[in-house]
Amino acid sequence: MTRQQSGMTLIELLVSMLLSLFLIAGISQLFMESQQNFALERNLSDMTEDAVFVLDLLSKSMALAGYSSDGKMDLFKTDTAVIGSKIDFNQNEYIHGLDNELVYRFKLTDEKELNNSLCTNSLTYKENDMLTISIYEDKDGDGVPVFYCKVKQTNVDPLNAKPLISQVEKLEFRYGVQIKNDINNLDDDTFYYAKAADVSDWKSIFAVKVFLVMRSADNNLTNAKMKYTIENTVYTASDNRLYHVFSKVIYLQALAQ
Repeated sequence: MTRQQSGMTLIELLVSMLLSLFLIAGISQLFMESQQNFALERNLSDMTEDAVFVLDLLSKSMALAGYSSDGKMDLFKTDTAVIGSKIDFNQNEYIHGLDNELVYRFKLTDEKELNNSLCTNSLTYKENDMLTISIYEDKDGDGVPVFYCKVKQTNVDPLNAKPLISQVEKLEFRYGVQIKNDINNLDDDTFYYAKAADVSDWKSIFAVKVFLVMRSADNNLTNAKMKYTIENTVYTASDNRLYHVFSKVIYLQALAQ
Protein backbone atom coordinates (compact mmCIF):
# COMPACT_ATOMS: atom_id res chain seq x y z
CA MET A 1 0.00 0.00 0.00
CA THR A 2 1.33 3.45 -0.88
CA ARG A 3 1.56 5.86 2.07
CA GLN A 4 0.31 9.41 1.60
CA GLN A 5 2.98 12.05 2.21
CA SER A 6 2.03 15.17 4.20
CA GLY A 7 3.78 18.51 4.76
CA MET A 8 3.19 22.21 5.27
CA THR A 9 0.70 23.88 3.06
CA LEU A 10 1.58 27.13 1.32
CA ILE A 11 -0.58 29.07 3.79
CA GLU A 12 1.16 27.47 6.76
CA LEU A 13 4.53 28.26 5.22
CA LEU A 14 3.55 31.89 4.66
CA VAL A 15 2.26 32.19 8.24
CA SER A 16 5.50 30.70 9.60
CA MET A 17 7.59 33.07 7.51
CA LEU A 18 5.49 36.02 8.68
CA LEU A 19 5.89 35.04 12.33
CA SER A 20 9.62 34.65 11.81
CA LEU A 21 9.82 38.10 10.27
CA PHE A 22 7.96 39.60 13.25
CA LEU A 23 10.33 37.81 15.63
CA ILE A 24 13.41 39.02 13.75
CA ALA A 25 12.02 42.56 13.61
CA GLY A 26 11.37 42.52 17.37
CA ILE A 27 14.86 41.25 18.15
CA SER A 28 16.37 43.84 15.79
CA GLN A 29 14.37 46.61 17.48
CA LEU A 30 15.55 45.50 20.91
CA PHE A 31 19.14 45.38 19.68
CA MET A 32 18.92 48.86 18.18
CA GLU A 33 17.34 50.27 21.35
CA SER A 34 20.02 48.65 23.52
CA GLN A 35 22.72 50.09 21.25
CA GLN A 36 21.07 53.52 21.43
CA ASN A 37 20.83 53.34 25.24
CA PHE A 38 24.45 52.24 25.45
CA ALA A 39 25.55 55.17 23.28
CA LEU A 40 23.51 57.60 25.40
CA GLU A 41 24.95 56.28 28.66
CA ARG A 42 28.51 56.21 27.36
CA ASN A 43 28.33 59.76 26.03
CA LEU A 44 26.67 61.08 29.19
CA SER A 45 29.33 59.37 31.31
CA ASP A 46 32.11 60.89 29.20
CA MET A 47 30.51 64.35 29.43
CA THR A 48 30.24 64.09 33.22
CA GLU A 49 33.82 62.90 33.67
CA ASP A 50 35.14 65.68 31.44
CA ALA A 51 33.10 68.32 33.28
CA VAL A 52 34.37 67.13 36.66
CA PHE A 53 37.92 67.24 35.30
CA VAL A 54 37.56 70.81 34.02
CA LEU A 55 35.85 72.17 37.15
CA ASP A 56 38.37 70.51 39.48
CA LEU A 57 41.18 71.90 37.35
CA LEU A 58 39.75 75.40 37.62
CA SER A 59 39.16 75.09 41.36
CA LYS A 60 42.76 74.12 42.11
CA SER A 61 44.28 76.69 39.80
CA MET A 62 41.99 79.64 40.56
CA ALA A 63 42.39 79.18 44.29
CA LEU A 64 45.78 80.87 43.83
CA ALA A 65 44.37 83.97 42.10
CA GLY A 66 45.89 87.04 43.72
CA TYR A 67 48.09 84.97 46.00
CA SER A 68 51.38 86.26 47.30
CA SER A 69 53.04 84.86 50.42
CA ASP A 70 53.85 88.32 51.79
CA GLY A 71 50.37 89.68 51.05
CA LYS A 72 51.79 92.47 48.93
CA MET A 73 50.07 93.30 45.66
CA ASP A 74 52.77 95.60 44.27
CA LEU A 75 53.79 92.94 41.75
CA PHE A 76 50.37 93.11 40.09
CA LYS A 77 50.91 96.13 37.90
CA THR A 78 48.91 97.60 35.04
CA ASP A 79 48.81 95.27 32.04
CA THR A 80 46.88 96.00 28.84
CA ALA A 81 45.61 93.49 26.30
CA VAL A 82 46.59 90.69 28.67
CA ILE A 83 48.05 87.75 26.73
CA GLY A 84 46.56 89.13 23.54
CA SER A 85 42.99 89.27 24.87
CA LYS A 86 40.55 92.18 25.20
CA ILE A 87 41.18 92.28 28.94
CA ASP A 88 43.11 95.03 30.71
CA PHE A 89 44.50 94.82 34.25
CA ASN A 90 44.65 97.90 36.44
CA GLN A 91 47.19 98.36 39.22
CA ASN A 92 46.80 95.73 41.99
CA GLU A 93 44.13 93.76 40.11
CA TYR A 94 44.66 90.02 40.11
CA ILE A 95 41.51 88.88 38.31
CA HIS A 96 39.61 90.32 35.39
CA GLY A 97 37.31 88.78 32.84
CA LEU A 98 34.60 88.77 30.26
CA ASP A 99 31.46 86.66 30.25
CA ASN A 100 33.31 83.98 28.26
CA GLU A 101 36.96 84.49 29.25
CA LEU A 102 38.78 84.82 32.54
CA VAL A 103 42.31 85.99 33.28
CA TYR A 104 43.95 85.84 36.72
CA ARG A 105 47.45 86.09 38.13
CA PHE A 106 49.42 85.15 41.22
CA LYS A 107 52.95 85.12 42.55
CA LEU A 108 54.91 81.86 42.59
CA THR A 109 56.17 80.92 46.04
CA ASP A 110 56.46 77.14 45.78
CA GLU A 111 57.32 74.82 42.91
CA LYS A 112 54.33 72.65 43.80
CA GLU A 113 52.01 75.47 42.76
CA LEU A 114 52.88 74.73 39.14
CA ASN A 115 51.21 71.32 39.49
CA ASN A 116 47.82 72.81 40.31
CA SER A 117 47.08 73.26 36.62
CA LEU A 118 47.88 71.49 33.37
CA CYS A 119 48.46 74.99 32.02
CA THR A 120 51.53 75.45 34.23
CA ASN A 121 52.93 72.00 34.98
CA SER A 122 55.55 72.26 32.22
CA LEU A 123 56.92 75.63 33.37
CA THR A 124 60.28 76.18 35.03
CA TYR A 125 59.92 77.34 38.62
CA LYS A 126 61.31 80.76 39.50
CA GLU A 127 60.49 82.09 42.93
CA ASN A 128 58.41 85.29 43.04
CA ASP A 129 57.69 85.16 39.32
CA MET A 130 54.18 86.21 38.42
CA LEU A 131 51.98 83.86 36.41
CA THR A 132 49.10 85.16 34.33
CA ILE A 133 46.60 82.55 33.12
CA SER A 134 43.79 82.96 30.62
CA ILE A 135 41.00 80.38 30.27
CA TYR A 136 38.39 80.31 27.53
CA GLU A 137 36.55 78.17 24.96
CA ASP A 138 37.21 78.29 21.23
CA LYS A 139 36.92 76.12 18.12
CA ASP A 140 39.86 74.09 16.89
CA GLY A 141 40.83 73.64 13.24
CA ASP A 142 38.12 70.99 12.78
CA GLY A 143 35.40 73.15 14.31
CA VAL A 144 35.31 71.20 17.58
CA PRO A 145 34.74 73.37 20.69
CA VAL A 146 37.74 73.09 23.01
CA PHE A 147 38.63 74.34 26.48
CA TYR A 148 41.89 76.30 26.20
CA CYS A 149 44.30 77.93 28.59
CA LYS A 150 47.15 80.32 27.93
CA VAL A 151 49.89 81.25 30.38
CA LYS A 152 52.46 84.02 30.70
CA GLN A 153 55.40 83.99 33.11
CA THR A 154 57.50 86.97 34.16
CA ASN A 155 60.24 87.74 31.61
CA VAL A 156 59.17 84.78 29.46
CA ASP A 157 57.32 84.99 26.14
CA PRO A 158 53.67 83.87 26.47
CA LEU A 159 53.10 80.23 25.61
CA ASN A 160 50.77 79.20 22.82
CA ALA A 161 47.20 78.37 23.79
CA LYS A 162 47.05 74.86 25.24
CA PRO A 163 44.01 72.67 24.44
CA LEU A 164 42.95 70.77 27.55
CA ILE A 165 39.70 69.03 26.68
CA SER A 166 37.27 68.98 23.76
CA GLN A 167 33.47 69.08 23.44
CA VAL A 168 33.19 72.14 25.71
CA GLU A 169 30.33 73.88 23.92
CA LYS A 170 30.16 76.93 26.15
CA LEU A 171 32.12 78.38 29.04
CA GLU A 172 30.59 81.31 30.91
CA PHE A 173 31.53 83.18 34.07
CA ARG A 174 29.60 85.21 36.62
CA TYR A 175 31.50 87.18 39.20
CA GLY A 176 30.71 87.30 42.91
CA VAL A 177 30.81 90.95 43.99
CA GLN A 178 30.81 91.96 47.64
CA ILE A 179 28.86 95.11 48.41
CA LYS A 180 30.53 97.86 50.42
CA ASN A 181 28.87 98.95 53.64
CA ASP A 182 28.44 102.45 55.00
CA ILE A 183 32.04 102.74 56.19
CA ASN A 184 33.31 101.82 52.74
CA ASN A 185 34.48 98.34 53.72
CA LEU A 186 33.48 95.08 52.13
CA ASP A 187 30.45 93.49 53.73
CA ASP A 188 31.03 89.75 54.10
CA ASP A 189 27.30 88.99 54.16
CA THR A 190 26.09 90.95 51.14
CA PHE A 191 27.00 89.95 47.60
CA TYR A 192 25.60 89.23 44.16
CA TYR A 193 26.75 87.49 40.98
CA ALA A 194 27.23 89.82 38.03
CA LYS A 195 28.15 89.72 34.38
CA ALA A 196 31.52 91.22 33.50
CA ALA A 197 30.02 94.48 32.24
CA ASP A 198 28.37 95.06 35.62
CA VAL A 199 31.57 94.72 37.67
CA SER A 200 32.96 98.14 38.62
CA ASP A 201 35.65 97.03 41.06
CA TRP A 202 37.49 93.84 40.17
CA LYS A 203 39.39 93.90 43.46
CA SER A 204 36.10 93.17 45.24
CA ILE A 205 35.54 89.86 43.44
CA PHE A 206 35.47 87.05 46.01
CA ALA A 207 34.16 84.17 43.90
CA VAL A 208 33.56 83.09 40.33
CA LYS A 209 30.58 81.01 39.24
CA VAL A 210 31.46 78.83 36.28
CA PHE A 211 28.87 77.54 33.82
CA LEU A 212 30.22 74.72 31.69
CA VAL A 213 28.17 73.30 28.81
CA MET A 214 29.41 69.91 27.64
CA ARG A 215 28.20 68.27 24.45
CA SER A 216 28.41 64.60 23.44
CA ALA A 217 31.11 63.48 21.06
CA ASP A 218 28.52 61.52 19.03
CA ASN A 219 25.81 63.22 16.99
CA ASN A 220 22.28 61.99 16.17
CA LEU A 221 21.59 60.81 19.71
CA THR A 222 18.35 62.74 20.10
CA ASN A 223 15.24 63.01 17.96
CA ALA A 224 14.96 66.76 18.48
CA LYS A 225 17.52 69.50 19.08
CA MET A 226 18.08 69.87 22.80
CA LYS A 227 17.59 73.07 24.77
CA TYR A 228 19.69 74.07 27.75
CA THR A 229 19.56 77.02 30.13
CA ILE A 230 22.22 79.22 31.68
CA GLU A 231 20.59 81.36 34.34
CA ASN A 232 17.50 82.72 32.53
CA THR A 233 18.78 82.37 28.98
CA VAL A 234 17.62 79.38 26.93
CA TYR A 235 19.86 78.07 24.16
CA THR A 236 18.89 75.64 21.39
CA ALA A 237 21.48 73.21 20.07
CA SER A 238 22.39 73.28 16.40
CA ASP A 239 22.60 69.49 16.11
CA ASN A 240 21.23 66.32 17.69
CA ARG A 241 23.91 65.79 20.32
CA LEU A 242 23.41 65.56 24.05
CA TYR A 243 24.03 68.81 25.96
CA HIS A 244 24.31 69.30 29.70
CA VAL A 245 25.06 72.32 31.89
CA PHE A 246 27.41 71.93 34.84
CA SER A 247 28.15 74.72 37.29
CA LYS A 248 30.40 75.38 40.24
CA VAL A 249 31.24 78.31 42.51
CA ILE A 250 34.97 78.80 43.01
CA TYR A 251 35.98 80.98 45.96
CA LEU A 252 39.11 83.11 45.77
CA GLN A 253 41.53 83.38 48.66
CA ALA A 254 43.05 86.79 48.03
CA LEU A 255 40.40 88.76 49.93
CA ALA A 256 41.09 86.65 52.98
CA GLN A 257 44.71 87.73 53.17
